[in-house]
Amino acid sequence: MTTPRAARSRWEEKYAARGAAAPAPPSPFVTRHLPILPPGTALDLASGDGRHALLLAANGYRVEAIDFAAHGLRRARAAAQGAGLRIDFVQADLESYPLPRQRYDVVLNLHYLQRSLWPAIKHALRPAGVVMAEIFLIDQREHGHPRNPAFLLDRGELRAAFADFDILHEEEGLLPRGKDSAYLARIIARKRRA
Repeated sequence: MTTPRAARSRWEEKYAARGAAAPAPPSPFVTRHLPILPPGTALDLASGDGRHALLLAANGYRVEAIDFAAHGLRRARAAAQGAGLRIDFVQADLESYPLPRQRYDVVLNLHYLQRSLWPAIKHALRPAGVVMAEIFLIDQREHGHPRNPAFLLDRGELRAAFADFDILHEEEGLLPRGKDSAYLARIIARKRRA
């Protein structure tokens, strides 16, 4: 089992190895569905080197990006400054970092699975706020990376986790992902007004 320290070290090395290269392009899933997201304040969870935070900021969102990898955040900060975009970056471990309540109109949760975070995501969204998630399915372990079942969803699990939200879009299975494909669960779900 990977320890938190080992996981952090692995991500730090990954982002450091990228040097000055620009962040990868955003997920086509996010780009394609950006028009249905409400305007306002957005949170990018486990933001890495900021590819989605940059996209949101370029489209007028006030963006907060959280990640535990300092190298990733430095790369994201440099890209934001180079593009003249303002993004608030927070280096924190989402296992212990408390999300503020009813602060965001959009929360992105892409390729990061922490089931214990789902209630905090729900509380962090304002009424009519939207969560957009794209997370690997258990089937992915036979298809490629990641293979650790702790980082993979069961089929139907993401929909069930947000069953108290209005589902605006969902798809699940072997899905296109840029130039390749992966087993993914994707959801866009809106918090109901009280």
